[in-house]
Amino acid sequence: MIKVVIKMVSFVSYWFFFWFLLFISGIVKANPLGFIIIGLIFILSQILYLYLKKVSTYNLTKYIIINLLIKIIPIIILISYYPITFNYNDISFGLYLLFIYGLVMISFQINPINSYNRIIHNYIDGNDNDNEKTEISKTYDYLYNKIHNK
Repeated sequence: MIKVVIKMVSFVSYWFFFWFLLFISGIVKANPLGFIIIGLIFILSQILYLYLKKVSTYNLTKYIIINLLIKIIPIIILISYYPITFNYNDISFGLYLLFIYGLVMISFQINPINSYNRIIHNYIDGNDNDNEKTEISKTYDYLYNKIHNK
């Protein structure tokens, strides 16, 4: 369980998604929209990179769908149901969150760049080693196999 948590905390996208959940539940007042959009731009560049590396259709589709869930859907919800803001409170909360993220990375001795590179190379190489996959990737594979084998 701890290994799963450590794997998940190494990706800032999950932190922004958690912020989104806290925001829509009313626990946090700062709107994460701007930071999620920045994350989406980063992900779009990774999708282009994976496409240019001729990643399998399955792996590219999986990468896109996983990121749709944690980026596009929150963006749609935020734009549709909440005032679009990118003010001082939003920016300061986001920077504070990034600072905490950095402290957590240092305390767990995790290099986030290595984590992102490992994931991207898993998609490129088609690595089926479950120890190298995120829990969301494993869940996607499980659901895909359940649906595909019916």
